[in-house]
Amino acid sequence: MPLDETLIRTTVVYEGRYLRAEERTVRLPDGREGRREIVVPPDAVGVLPLADDGTVYLVRQYRTALQRAILEIPAGILEPGEAPDETARRECAEEIGLRPARLDPLFGYYHSVGFSTGRIHVFLGRDLRPDPHARPDGTENIEVVTMPFDDLVELVRRGEIVDSKTLLAVMWYRTFPSSATGESGFPVAGEGAR
Repeated sequence: MPLDETLIRTTVVYEGRYLRAEERTVRLPDGREGRREIVVPPDAVGVLPLADDGTVYLVRQYRTALQRAILEIPAGILEPGEAPDETARRECAEEIGLRPARLDPLFGYYHSVGFSTGRIHVFLGRDLRPDPHARPDGTENIEVVTMPFDDLVELVRRGEIVDSKTLLAVMWYRTFPSSATGESGFPVAGEGAR
C-alpha cells in the first residue's frame, strides 16, 4: 500500500525570528489533495552533562509555553553553519559554565513528527571543565541544578521531568550506557537505523 504524499506547493503563513509555519498542499496516494500544517524550527541539541562521580548538571528555567519553570538538560539551537557537537559544547558552557572535553552522541530524534521538521541531537557530555570564556545568553534566566544521576532517574519515574529531550536522554543512558562510547551501532542524530 503506497503511503507517500507528493508536495504540490508550500505557502509560508508565518515567519518569525525562531520558526516558520507553512501550509503544504500535498497529493495523497489515492489522488486527492490534502493540506498539512507544518512548523519549521531550527535543529537543536541537548547535552546530558555527567561528572565522573555520577553528578548530573541540569538547568531550571521558565518556559513561557508551559507557564512554569521546568528542569531540563542544557540545550539550544544550532547556529547557521554550526555542527551539532559545536553547539552542544557551546550551550553546555553558556548554561552551566562547564565545557565537556568528551562529547559522545547518544541519539537523534524528530520531536513532533506529526507537524514539525525539528530534530534534536542528544549527547552525553563528560570530562566537564570550567570554561572561563563562557558567556550566558543574555535572554535566558536559568538556575543550575546538580544531583546524582540516580536521583534524576527517580524524578523521571515520578513524572516530575516533563521535557522530552531530558526524559529520552536519561532513559537512553540508563538503558544503553554502552551506547555513549560511540561504538554501539545505534543511529547518530539524523541518520537512519543501519
